[in-house]
Amino acid sequence: MKRFTTSFTLVIAALSSTAFGQVKETAAFLSLASGGNPQGYVQGANAQGIIFATAQGGQGQLLAYSKIKGEGLDKLIRFEDRVEALGEPRALFASGDYAEAATAFGDVARNYAIILSVPQSFAAEAVFYQMESLKRAGNYAALAQLVGAPVSKVVETNLGERYQKLHEFQKLWAKLGAKDMEGLKTAIATYENPVVGDAKLLSTPNFKKRPPNELAQLAYLRAKVYDAGGDSAKALEDYYRAFTLAAGNDDLVAKLAMGAAMVSHKKDPKFSPDDARLVSQLQGLAYLYSKRFGKDTMPKEFQEFAVRPPMVKMAPAEEAAPEAAPAEGEAPTPVKADTPPADAKAKGKK
Repeated sequence: MKRFTTSFTLVIAALSSTAFGQVKETAAFLSLASGGNPQGYVQGANAQGIIFATAQGGQGQLLAYSKIKGEGLDKLIRFEDRVEALGEPRALFASGDYAEAATAFGDVARNYAIILSVPQSFAAEAVFYQMESLKRAGNYAALAQLVGAPVSKVVETNLGERYQKLHEFQKLWAKLGAKDMEGLKTAIATYENPVVGDAKLLSTPNFKKRPPNELAQLAYLRAKVYDAGGDSAKALEDYYRAFTLAAGNDDLVAKLAMGAAMVSHKKDPKFSPDDARLVSQLQGLAYLYSKRFGKDTMPKEFQEFAVRPPMVKMAPAEEAAPEAAPAEGEAPTPVKADTPPADAKAKGKK
């Protein structure tokens, strides 16, 4: 017990000296494997168990997770403050106020730091959603800092599979925020199909089969890698791939990819206001963006292009020239053997 308390105190001290300063005991209901369903207060936690007191401010005792009902991470520990603590940040997240949501989720993680190590705790969940909010707010630099902080490990160790799949992509966006383009390139390569056989004919490798929203993120991030390496043609191809895959699946990625594609078109050294073909390409993209996200949401430099591009007029098909009659003295075109003349067919019937 003494060793557990000492190690826990050191953890809390470390958290207090950085981002996680406010610590308090937290009301909870437990379902024990044997011994009933006590109500009390969690005063601390680590990977082995919790410090639990049956009275507020009372002397806590170490209670191993093995003594609490539930398999794996699904332990029957119900925190009384969960709904109230997550109410405001969840509302901000749902309304798309991601920057504010990131701050609110961060506050929850700080205020309830003592339960970060509890499996499936709402404090660990708050850390996850703080990362997701930073990602959606476009604050990739702050995301990189949080992903690299020791507290991020609670997402990997204390939350279930549903969170792990999303966290996998949070780490990719964090590499973008850290400007670690080589690391991002290496990480994305693990999602690509091997370039063998006919795949060698493709300008960019295909991705392995995954849900469209994940493929959209991979395409956008790979486009950023190509852009950083100066390969604008491949980048533009992936931007188009990203917003096509993101259509109806991830509006944020679609918006990012379309915006980046417009920038790529405008930066093309060949682009000129006098080149009708290139202007039409940019107009088509800007017009589609304005219809999906609103003209006012795009940078002002592209708003003038947000018009329906002129339709390409098709030239009328040329009528087939009548077959010329044979010149005098010239033999007529012979009839094919498999199509006997009509009079021959008639004779055959007789």
